[in-house]
Amino acid sequence: MISRKLLLDNAPSVVGQQIHINHTECEAGVDNKRRLYIKREATAIVAYCHHCNQKGFVKHGDDRLSTWINKPAAAATSNTKPVIASLTLEGKVWLHEHHCNTTHTNFNGIAGERHKVALTLHNPEQQPIGWQIRNLTPNATPKYTTHYTSSSSKGDAGWFHTSSNTLVITEDYLSAWRVHNDTSHSSVALLRTALSDKTLRQIDELEFEYVVIWLDPDEAGIEGATKAYKKLNHFLPSKTKLVLLGMDKEPKQCKPEELNSILT
Repeated sequence: MISRKLLLDNAPSVVGQQIHINHTECEAGVDNKRRLYIKREATAIVAYCHHCNQKGFVKHGDDRLSTWINKPAAAATSNTKPVIASLTLEGKVWLHEHHCNTTHTNFNGIAGERHKVALTLHNPEQQPIGWQIRNLTPNATPKYTTHYTSSSSKGDAGWFHTSSNTLVITEDYLSAWRVHNDTSHSSVALLRTALSDKTLRQIDELEFEYVVIWLDPDEAGIEGATKAYKKLNHFLPSKTKLVLLGMDKEPKQCKPEELNSILT
């Protein structure tokens, strides 16, 4: 069991936020790849080490702990079109940190907002359906706000569809964009950990030969990936080959050559 002190010393203060650090005193040996993931849930701090496979858990209730917890805001969606502007320096730095091309038309800023990036959402036909706004302010809540151009698109995933016979399902937008940009594969960002029925129908209609599920390596992501696998395995044709990829990092955290090596 990962020590309570280690969790309390390193846990993020915002509910829903996750960090990953080197696991000191890891039973599997020296960890210098930040394999220990710590996340603050609504009722507890949870942790998992992808090196030694140990788990950690600290239940809320200690007043010293609960007094500085920031309660999560509900995920925000809107049909209002944001005022798109050029990327700010802060936005370019954030994209560069994740090996993204800052000149790509999918990435924009928001007028009058230094710390926000607008990520253009598309449907499988590559028609724009809205924007996901990333707030770069530390500990911002909500971190993401999604704007859809039509109520019929509300809650839809973000697609990067090519002629590839392989689809990679990711949790977040940048991970899907990196897969699309750095490999020859199609990708879809769920923008959450759950696979919606509409996205399932879209995957089925596009008749991919291979479907790879690569969600975040935290507790919610692992649970979501398992449920998505079961759902896809039940509804997709038996000829479709499903791969549940267990990695200790997200696609957007991989260097381009590493991403290519994993997915080819």
